[in-house]
Amino acid sequence: MATKSYWQRFQRERISRRRLLVATGAGATGLAVVAACGGGGDGTDADETPGAELGDPVRGGRYIYSTNGDWGTIDPVTSVGFAPAIFPRLYNVLVEQSRRDPSFFFADLAETLPEQVDEETYNYTIRPGVKIAPNDLGIPERDLDAFDAESWLKRISEDERAVHRAFTNQWLQSFEASDATNFQIKTAGPYSYFLPRLGSPLGGCMPPKEFAEQEISLESQGVGAGPFRIQAGTFEETGEIILERNTNYYRMDERTGEQLPYVDEFQAVRLDDRSARRAAFQTNQISTYTAETADEVTEIRAAKPDLQVFEDPSNTFIAFSMNPTKPPWDNADIRKAAMFALNRQDYVDIIVGPEGGQVNGLVHWSLGPFALSPEELDELQPFDPERSKQLIRDATGEDTIKIKVIYPVTDIQFHDKHLPIWLQQMAAAGFDVEEDPMDFGTWLLRYQNVEYDASLALNQIYETAEVPMDWHSKNGPQGGGEFAIGIGELLPEIEQAISDTKAIIDPEEQIANIHEVQKQIYEAGPAFLPIMTWNSFVLRQGAVKNWPRGIGASNLYLNDWWLDTGTA
Repeated sequence: MATKSYWQRFQRERISRRRLLVATGAGATGLAVVAACGGGGDGTDADETPGAELGDPVRGGRYIYSTNGDWGTIDPVTSVGFAPAIFPRLYNVLVEQSRRDPSFFFADLAETLPEQVDEETYNYTIRPGVKIAPNDLGIPERDLDAFDAESWLKRISEDERAVHRAFTNQWLQSFEASDATNFQIKTAGPYSYFLPRLGSPLGGCMPPKEFAEQEISLESQGVGAGPFRIQAGTFEETGEIILERNTNYYRMDERTGEQLPYVDEFQAVRLDDRSARRAAFQTNQISTYTAETADEVTEIRAAKPDLQVFEDPSNTFIAFSMNPTKPPWDNADIRKAAMFALNRQDYVDIIVGPEGGQVNGLVHWSLGPFALSPEELDELQPFDPERSKQLIRDATGEDTIKIKVIYPVTDIQFHDKHLPIWLQQMAAAGFDVEEDPMDFGTWLLRYQNVEYDASLALNQIYETAEVPMDWHSKNGPQGGGEFAIGIGELLPEIEQAISDTKAIIDPEEQIANIHEVQKQIYEAGPAFLPIMTWNSFVLRQGAVKNWPRGIGASNLYLNDWWLDTGTA
């Protein structure tokens, strides 16, 4: 008998009424009801009638959030910066599976979960009525169909810049629309990350086929059949944009029968400075703000007692990334010297406080059982600067070694607070660091093209173990050689071991295997060192009602929240 995949296993388990409604396409009802003063982000259901104690939804208003970097591009096939946060607002996926809570599914362009004929074959039935928004780009206001899905994956497989290109080329054996309603994907073998990968906001949102057929650029424009469309003339490369309701959007709130979304506009504004972001939130100029610590939450709440607090592990981190194809990082002893130089607990204690985060291994702690235990990490990556110095002496005959490191000048993800700690610790361990700071956009381009010896680097949100493991692969986290060259380039046995973890369908077996491969990477000298992952304190104005929680980035696909004052 064929082994069942992850999503089939979770499908057999109890799924709450709300999750079942979303999974079967009956509606886009909100998940956990948010109390006025907020609370933990555990995603538990407070009531079997979503939003009941929140009153009736209010239509209208503008939701505003801040970015602190350039878009670069808003092409959903190629963008890796800030833009993936808006793609689910504009475009569609077949089916999205939450990586935070795998029992949650959002059936979008597909009517339901795919029919899995065997471990490699997925059949999708396309939902009628998913209609493209009004636009001035010459794209007809028609229903998306299976040929749009085929065109999307075809472009990904052919475009060297595509985020999902390695995924399609390595794991998809074929994809075909037999007609407008039926779409089939065959994988090259069992692949445990198939469903969450296919529906990820990072590369999983599909533009209509006309963009590919007519070679219309998506760099600074676009339209889809999602809940919003780009308001004419509002896109700015600096990171600002206004989205407005797609009056053609197909989805209705199952509780009220009203068309979604409720808000009229969804806006991103550029605020680089943290103090400016906080001030804008406190004066109701923006709808959401991410606090640094629990203490900051307490300070802000003193003046805004009705604000909501969404506390969850952030699933991201700053990491030290080395290029093992370049000296001195081609030497395993020097890579290990860098590993032993890091007192990761210092970063936790100084930046967020001992209750605000935890030390990371190669797979960050917030991924639960896939991460190694603290006791194992104490053995595998101890803080030992004297050992670092000895490894440097053994490798070079000198007491110190000169290294060049690029990094962005930014406060994103506490980078500005990591930097002085990192510089001090590396110097104390025998590393003479030549700093090469640069603006975020320049750094991102250099990092993406692996034009560096080493980098103190920001990272995207990783909600499965696949990506942190792939940083150690020769093909890097996207599978196409972008961002990093892992030690798999030097050690074929490591490369094979990483690849093998992806074909393991049984969850318990996969967890055990990922643990073992991490230990192999430690023994070989990792070239990618996550430091710590912090708890995220996302604050939202009290006027924001029914915001989904407990499902990670999947909340980007749900739009049955509203503003009870018309503004927030």
